[in-house]
Amino acid sequence: MKVTLNWLQDYVDLSGLSAEDLDRGLTMAGLEVEAVVPIGRELEALIVAEVLEVQKHPHSDHLTLCRVFTGRETLEIVCGAPNVRPGIKVPLALPGTKLPSGLEVQTATIRKVVSSGMICSEKELGLSEDHSGILILPENLPNGEPLSRALGLEDTLLEVNVTPNRADCLSHLGIAREIAAIFNRTLRRPDISKASGGQAISQMTSVAILAPQQCPRYAGRIVRGVTIGPSPLWLRQRLNAVGIRSISNIVDVTNYVLMEYGQPLHAFDFDTLGERRIVVRLAEPNERLTTLDGQERVLAPDMLVIADGEKGAALAGVMGGLDTEIQSSTKTIFIESAYFEPRCIRRTSKRLGLSSEASIRFERGVDIEGLLEALDRAALLMQELGGGEIVPGRIDEYPLPLIVEPIRLNIDKTGRFLGLEVTAEKVVEIFRSLGLGAVIQDSQWVEVTPTSFRRDLTRPVDLMEEVARLIGYDLIPVTIPDISSKTRKEPKSFSARRRIKEILTGLGFDEIITYSFISEKAAGPFLDPDASAEEALVRISNPISEDQTVMRNSLIPGLLTTMSKNWAQRNLNLRHFEMGKVFKAYKEADTLPEETHHLTALWTGRRYPESHYFKSEPVDYYDLKGTLESMVNALRIDDFSIRSAEPPAYLSDTNYLRLYAGEEYLGEMGEIPLSLRSLFDLKEKAFIFDLDLDRLIPRINDTPVFKPLPRFPETTRDMALIIDDIVLWKDIQDEILGLQEPLIQEIELFDLYVGKPIPAGKKNLGVRIHYRSPERTLLDDEVNIIQDNLLRRILQKFNATLREK
Repeated sequence: MKVTLNWLQDYVDLSGLSAEDLDRGLTMAGLEVEAVVPIGRELEALIVAEVLEVQKHPHSDHLTLCRVFTGRETLEIVCGAPNVRPGIKVPLALPGTKLPSGLEVQTATIRKVVSSGMICSEKELGLSEDHSGILILPENLPNGEPLSRALGLEDTLLEVNVTPNRADCLSHLGIAREIAAIFNRTLRRPDISKASGGQAISQMTSVAILAPQQCPRYAGRIVRGVTIGPSPLWLRQRLNAVGIRSISNIVDVTNYVLMEYGQPLHAFDFDTLGERRIVVRLAEPNERLTTLDGQERVLAPDMLVIADGEKGAALAGVMGGLDTEIQSSTKTIFIESAYFEPRCIRRTSKRLGLSSEASIRFERGVDIEGLLEALDRAALLMQELGGGEIVPGRIDEYPLPLIVEPIRLNIDKTGRFLGLEVTAEKVVEIFRSLGLGAVIQDSQWVEVTPTSFRRDLTRPVDLMEEVARLIGYDLIPVTIPDISSKTRKEPKSFSARRRIKEILTGLGFDEIITYSFISEKAAGPFLDPDASAEEALVRISNPISEDQTVMRNSLIPGLLTTMSKNWAQRNLNLRHFEMGKVFKAYKEADTLPEETHHLTALWTGRRYPESHYFKSEPVDYYDLKGTLESMVNALRIDDFSIRSAEPPAYLSDTNYLRLYAGEEYLGEMGEIPLSLRSLFDLKEKAFIFDLDLDRLIPRINDTPVFKPLPRFPETTRDMALIIDDIVLWKDIQDEILGLQEPLIQEIELFDLYVGKPIPAGKKNLGVRIHYRSPERTLLDDEVNIIQDNLLRRILQKFNATLREK
């Protein structure tokens, strides 16, 4: 928001305040001043001079010879302007003066007569495009005074960064209100008491609001008998200072009030309105409207249109229509002052790529209760600058009045929140200085009623921020937070996830993160066989693409999709894992889906990177099984076990295992079958394990138990068992451990052999048992007794035999 000090001076006394004071005060109150720019100094080299005498140029029919008094001397100036005459005050550029256009004035001989300067027009001064004659200055200006000072052009521009919640500060009055509150000054509002009342306007026009949600209030006034022409210098100067081009006196008034009140206005040529009335409605399908920039725009049905009785006349809150614009022949003006719903204007502006000073303010919310004051102000200025007559009365359609609820503020809580002592009296003083209603209820409670221009104040904490702003952030004492020296132990789920990530990355795996949305086709293989897709899948109401229509019911599709994309880039050796949620719909209506956390890992490609140190061997099922067991051991899950079972459709019949902790099911591991690989266009084998983290994490042992290093040596015994091929090593291991023999320290499977001379349907297992006592060195005889008993038990239970040497 650009504001100038001369303009602000109309509303608040700035005496004793420098631009630097305002810069610091506004910035510390939350309105950052981004730049302080002196303006209007371009004409300080020119002076005010008086024309004493005008004679005809002796050698020219269209030039005159003027004697001009500068306050110190009288000069002869050759002038070609038709409006020069004796007794007027004019801007004079003395020799050596450089004009805004870049022209440097010099003493020149014009038609044999020496001219000692130049009398300037508005165009030569850079004030407008008018060069029909010289600029005639007010008669009361003293001769010799610098022109920039005499015309009040010397000013200072402040560029204020207004945050989106402070729409009230997108105006000079809004900034002046802040300055008045910060520096304890009085705010002066423009006098609109002369705006006539009455009902005559109701005989000339009407307003119908057909879309009250998008336009809760619409007001209008009529000024008739106006004369369209250029604006006076003071108005053009103020608009130019804030970057707005002067157009005509009537249009300039709407822009002036916009920058003064922050209320966008629009002026219609009343005689061009069909049926002389206004209809506020939504656009019709494929409705077209030519805006003031000359472009024909196709409107969407949710765009708000200001129409007359026959057609669209303006795009509400964004830009007026070309057919009803103010022209030089316009005699009667209809002034619009309205409140439009911010989201409606923002949507229209963004969709059309059309932004204006008006739309910027409507998008943030204007003062719905202040639009009548801005309307009356504009009508008075149009009457003053354009002549004519204000038609008595105004149209004010207000179908959805604003209801503002008061907010109760606790004084003690406010003081504790800000870290300083405040009183109810001080708080009320602050809010009243901001234009808010405030009443003391008792020593601890103040009731504050936010005004319509401060719609951002909805909670007590908002009011506390206002107190802090006006007291001054720099005056709030610095205190050390009162916090406990004790640290909280983080939830087990956090530390467990971090440990799992560290373990898997240490084993050479990379973590990936995939979308929680997948296609129904990818989710299909992982559906519960007893449930249909409609029952089991969580569907997305507004999917971002056809491939992301349902919430994932497994992490495996994301891993396979990532594998496919990597293979397309010839990245063939992958070890990936992901931790995330999977979703399953509840069968009951109006219930949230079931969400469970899973850990899924995938390994494909080579066992080792290609190198002369290692053979190029493909990864197999046992590599991933070793990874899983390494992770489980590192997590210290003591009762972890692996069991065979019937595989689901999305895993191969071979190499499938279920994973348990005690009797609780944790997950599964296996090979991706060819049917599923074909679905994801995969040509290489891939192995996965999938664990339910919600069940796994409670089984993790956080506290390691120290065991002293053994003092006595161990002894080992080997046995070579010939056993049926269907017998699992896990069953033999569990049988040995089930004896609970204290001297057995470890059981190791060191060999597996199938083939001749082992009979068909049999396999040879090489088992090594480690014995150790923590108290003494074991004797061979006692170890042999335990080993013989153990061997007989295994041979009998599993129908096994010993392999002959």
